[in-house]
Amino acid sequence: MRLAVLVFVAAMALSPIATTAAAGRKAPRIESSQVVGLTRLLEEQPHHEQAPAIRALMLEWEDKTSDAVDYVCPGVLSPVPDDGVPNGPELLAQFIFGSAAFQVASPAQKGALQPGQLAGMRSMLKAYQSFLANDPSARVPRFDELLDKEADGSLAAYLEPIVTAECKQE
Repeated sequence: MRLAVLVFVAAMALSPIATTAAAGRKAPRIESSQVVGLTRLLEEQPHHEQAPAIRALMLEWEDKTSDAVDYVCPGVLSPVPDDGVPNGPELLAQFIFGSAAFQVASPAQKGALQPGQLAGMRSMLKAYQSFLANDPSARVPRFDELLDKEADGSLAAYLEPIVTAECKQE
């Protein structure tokens, strides 16, 4: 799964941030104090003109930070990161950002698997809803099912056994 994230980071290298760094100017960096607000921005406005650059910076921050622990569990995210999932790379990144934002906002929960996965999923689902508002054809049946579970309050209970089975902590 780390490979999928690295491929996403490589794709983001074509962003305006890469141009800034290539021009010899110091590229901006994300600080932990900015993660919660930027995560919310990407949930609400995933097509924001600066979204690709923000995602690239946040992935760079996530790779280097000690303020959050990254667990990307394929069975939890399914069908992401498969090819052909509308907005798949962005949704994968949003999951990572949501989990990280939760950990930054709740440092005592750093590395806590169940709440981190739930926070990541909730963030990803918010971004998914925003993508759908812009393009209703971008539906993913499993994510629609998860939205229904979030709406009826059963998402956490539904995800718990999946997270336990799919996330192998090292």
